[in-house]
Amino acid sequence: MKYKLLIFDADKTLYDFDATEKFALENVFRVYGLPYKEEVHLKLFHEINKQIWAEFERREITADELKPERFKRFFERIGNNVVEPKEFSDVYLSYLAKNNELLPGVKKIIHELSADFKLALLTNGLSFVQNPRLNGSELREYFDVLIISEDVGLAKPDPGIFQLVFNELNFSDKTKALMIGDNLSSDILGGINFGIDTCWFNPAKKENNTEIIPTYEISRLYQLKSIIY
Repeated sequence: MKYKLLIFDADKTLYDFDATEKFALENVFRVYGLPYKEEVHLKLFHEINKQIWAEFERREITADELKPERFKRFFERIGNNVVEPKEFSDVYLSYLAKNNELLPGVKKIIHELSADFKLALLTNGLSFVQNPRLNGSELREYFDVLIISEDVGLAKPDPGIFQLVFNELNFSDKTKALMIGDNLSSDILGGINFGIDTCWFNPAKKENNTEIIPTYEISRLYQLKSIIY
């Protein structure tokens, strides 16, 4: 086998984060008695959230700043000045932490891969959310190491967070490691920065208009098998 270590991103690669985000946003609106229109509010929140996480990856904002700031920007757009962004964020995060729904077919393939490879889970995420979601997940038993960016003070695409995976596993051969994730600017660029092969999980078959070139590209997770075996 070409690889011995598979490093997976969590959300939108293994976990259905779109469903989790939808669940959390709808419920926090309900808690505060605010009118909720999914087609308006969820779409806008996706836009703001994507932008602010990109800022986090570029180290323009910290994890602590990110939490209330995204709702500050969100409220500015929807014209809400009733609820404090930090308070709203805390309740939103509590709902986010309750949902760890997997994408279809994930448990089967991870179970199969765990018999032949070392598996690592590496996520850019908030500790309060990701620790209960991921540690309480039915996938946790299959992973040799789980690293959450806020826990360690580093985030993808920083190569330092990949080195932590290697350190935890006492692993040193970069030619035997593969990073698998859905995000070009964090997962794939991070793997490239660290000097390991990468696999872009692209279920929507989006066009890559960046200069970030993955080693492989798949649209279904089971296609990974044709690469690693």
